[in-house]
Amino acid sequence: MTMRLLRGGEWASELQNHLPLQALDQWMRQRCLVVKSDRHSLVALGELQQKYCYLKLYQPKYLLQQLVFRLGRGRAVQAYDHALRLAASNIPVPQPLACMQVDGGVLLVTEGMERARDLKSCWQDKGSMVPQLSAAAESLASLHRGGFAHGDSKWSNLLWSDNRVYLVDLEAVQACRPGSAAQWRDLARFTVNAEDLALPSADYEAFLASYCQHRDIGRAAVLAAIQQPVKRLRRRHRRKYGERGKRLV
Repeated sequence: MTMRLLRGGEWASELQNHLPLQALDQWMRQRCLVVKSDRHSLVALGELQQKYCYLKLYQPKYLLQQLVFRLGRGRAVQAYDHALRLAASNIPVPQPLACMQVDGGVLLVTEGMERARDLKSCWQDKGSMVPQLSAAAESLASLHRGGFAHGDSKWSNLLWSDNRVYLVDLEAVQACRPGSAAQWRDLARFTVNAEDLALPSADYEAFLASYCQHRDIGRAAVLAAIQQPVKRLRRRHRRKYGERGKRLV
């Protein structure tokens, strides 16, 4: 199978000459640092054409998705387009570099950030999370002010690097009006993740205060808006994981 460039400029076009036509997943495992792997995706960090890059290989879950990928559509293309749009609005996301159809799926390449860590990993250090949480609130507020919702704002999709938090895994991003239900679900998802990790109340209050400041909205209004989506997510997590953590709201 030949590669087909779906998104990207001159750098992306040249990249095709440096990637194998077959068994890209094996090449990534040998040449890059694998950070996540499951049945349907492979995520790695590596240097491509003198750029430090984040590579995500999307592999089809079922036959219909395989057809969608062959048509040059699907989650990888959506993630690229969303990243491009958010970056143009000065919302902190890694710069998209290339998206191409390859043997076995679709490859998305974005800017890599050395020493970046997701918030869940930062939390495992057991130190103060106030700087990271305040920055996460600022990034989510920027996203929401711009008229977007993330769609999966769990802690592992928020990267801390150079005193900023970058939003990643952008497949589910959607345009929406500020204050919409989709945006409150973002905050609810973040909150329930914080509860699962037993985040101290003072740290969560720092997050909430920063979000309210950057959205110019009152704390009581935010808590009222996220109440129902938080309850629904708690029930889902309880069925899946059992009772854990502690409630924050």
